[in-house]
Amino acid sequence: MGTETVQKASDLERGMKMLEYLERGPWPSYVTELKRTKYPIEAYAEGLARKYTPWLSGSFRVRYVFSGILARRSRDGKFVEIHFRTYAPAGRFYSTSYLRKVVEVAKRYGIGLMEFGGNTGALVLNMIAEKADEAVDAIRTIMGSDVGGSGDTFREFYACPGPALCEFALYDTLHAMDYIRSHPAFYRYLNTQMFPYKIKFKFSGCPMDCATANSRADFALIGTWVGAPEVDQGLFRKMVEEGKINPKEIVDSCPSKAISWNEEKKELNIDGSKCLKAMNCIKKAFPAIRPGRNRKIALLVGAHIQGHFGPKLARAVALLDSVEEIVPFATELINKYMELAPRRHRIGDMIIRRGFKVISEVADKTLPNKTRGTPSSHLRISIGTNLTDDEREMYENWAKQVTSEYFGGGSGSR
Repeated sequence: MGTETVQKASDLERGMKMLEYLERGPWPSYVTELKRTKYPIEAYAEGLARKYTPWLSGSFRVRYVFSGILARRSRDGKFVEIHFRTYAPAGRFYSTSYLRKVVEVAKRYGIGLMEFGGNTGALVLNMIAEKADEAVDAIRTIMGSDVGGSGDTFREFYACPGPALCEFALYDTLHAMDYIRSHPAFYRYLNTQMFPYKIKFKFSGCPMDCATANSRADFALIGTWVGAPEVDQGLFRKMVEEGKINPKEIVDSCPSKAISWNEEKKELNIDGSKCLKAMNCIKKAFPAIRPGRNRKIALLVGAHIQGHFGPKLARAVALLDSVEEIVPFATELINKYMELAPRRHRIGDMIIRRGFKVISEVADKTLPNKTRGTPSSHLRISIGTNLTDDEREMYENWAKQVTSEYFGGGSGSR
């Protein structure tokens, strides 16, 4: 037996022991689930033992499909994996009937392995290479979805659950995502790679921006309102009397100092001209404090984490009354992007190179009567939401307790 063969056997043995360890604990183990599929678990075990991936990049072609297909092969050439990215339902709401269709396709044409809501947000199916052409037809006819979301095209669209689950939603993010993705102006690009680089649409229902549209989307649609939040003074006073909220904390939580508390009248006042839509007061005192009734959709463009000129936040364009109003603007801007941007430059990179004037000219043409943003304005949109110190401490203590109970020692134990 050669040295290389002995080493390979040793790596496999060590790797399988590592996988046994990963099946311990109170939580479901992905290793146990992988063993139930046709996934090459031994190749994965060898990779763990050697501390580098057992996979190398590969390529694969399916007729008339130019996006959403990724391939890789094992280092020894024994295994090939074909991944299909498919478009997921808005808000990631999977009905049981839809899941049965997904499982049927995965079993019939794949290795039985599915990934829901990974890094890309897409539903990823691992397919058998010999059945790839048939699998595309099955995804379209059985699942009612399509393959796409990789390469220089539209990446997976993403919407927060919006009005389906959240009391803070200021517009229907689920309808908005379905409307944009299925619109002929955008749908025709889903299976092609005609753009200089990828384009992302994200839909957040309120300024807390749970979809991270303000920091990760080329086109961000974020629910907002004009003016001050709405305050139910009677309910607010009642919550203060019951000790549920502290008016001083509400005042101090406002980053722009737009809130004041009148101790004599027991009245909370908010200056709408200063309100940054940070949502801090609303989170602390809901439903006594609610978003204002003059609701809009903020349109922002050009955000991404990685780019030629570093990470960028989105730049404000306009306040819209409905999602339908974005279509002429987006189609015109995409045409400009295809004309002006070099390869592997995002829309945000194009703005750096060409100036915000490119955006302004398109907005002047397609959104002539809308409240406009400026290059330095975010239309009062904050970025994300953070855990409080108490919440961080609670989760940290819980993690330490679970680790100690099942593996012994503190968080640093192995």
